[in-house]
Amino acid sequence: MENFLKLCQNSLRNYNQLMATQMTTKTTYQWPQSKDLYPYRPGRFDAPKHWRYNLRSFLNRGSIRRFEQFINQHPFLVDIFNTHLDYSYPVACRFLDKRFNALQRFNAICDNLLFLPKKLTALSTPLWEKPLSFGEVIPDFEMTLSMTTHQPMEGYWVLELWHKPRNELVYLLTFAKLGDALLIAVVQGPNFEGSKEMVKQLTKSCHGLRPAYLMVETMKSLTKILGYDKLLGIPQKYQNKSRFIQSKQYTVDYDAIFGESGGELKDYWELPLEMDRNLDDIPSKKRSMYRKRYAMLDDLAKVIEEKLGL
Repeated sequence: MENFLKLCQNSLRNYNQLMATQMTTKTTYQWPQSKDLYPYRPGRFDAPKHWRYNLRSFLNRGSIRRFEQFINQHPFLVDIFNTHLDYSYPVACRFLDKRFNALQRFNAICDNLLFLPKKLTALSTPLWEKPLSFGEVIPDFEMTLSMTTHQPMEGYWVLELWHKPRNELVYLLTFAKLGDALLIAVVQGPNFEGSKEMVKQLTKSCHGLRPAYLMVETMKSLTKILGYDKLLGIPQKYQNKSRFIQSKQYTVDYDAIFGESGGELKDYWELPLEMDRNLDDIPSKKRSMYRKRYAMLDDLAKVIEEKLGL
């Protein structure tokens, strides 16, 4: 096994050296080397990460060559991938759905890197340069749309809910294009000190709508505004487990979230884009709360549409 890993490393080194002679400036992209992705840090034993990266890169070298060609056809992607070295790794590892084979993964990555920039040409500043704010959903809590700073294997595009006074990320939802639908790949909430109380207060301020469901409802609005009529959710067992922030910062039960959001489980969770707003079955004393909830969501949808210029 050790000899095989050395062979992989040598092959990749030779390949990178060859590519380096052809690509000498930052106006081009080439597959990152493990030492760039995992630089030496005193006191850290990162050898297993290097071995895995080099082995996966060797086994996916065909996809990597095609990916380099793809990225170099789009100058804005060259800048992004030369800045965010970890964005490349999903080509050789996992992306969105554990069931994807190498070709499905490659096609999904390329598709997802282009679909939103093509949709949002009206933005004065692209999402990868600056998050787009949709303003405060409720006082002190701001919703934004941006390119991810977390695990790219879980999607490149993300909705985030921020607590502005503390500049603290409270909830996030990553999404992707999958065929003629959009897919929710991650819904993650807080597990830091005081987070339970924050979620409780946030739920109260959102007129009884829990934050995870606020994220899903926001994604439903975004799906319609972007021109899609299908929204899917990743089943729990096929989700690429979130590892960012030591994997314990955010916790969620995906199947429960999507099931309680009216979803139907098939190959993916199929989510309705419209919320049932019939108040007849709602106790009379709660109807005012539901009306305020719906008004809040409608106001947010209007802001999203205005900010996106669609």
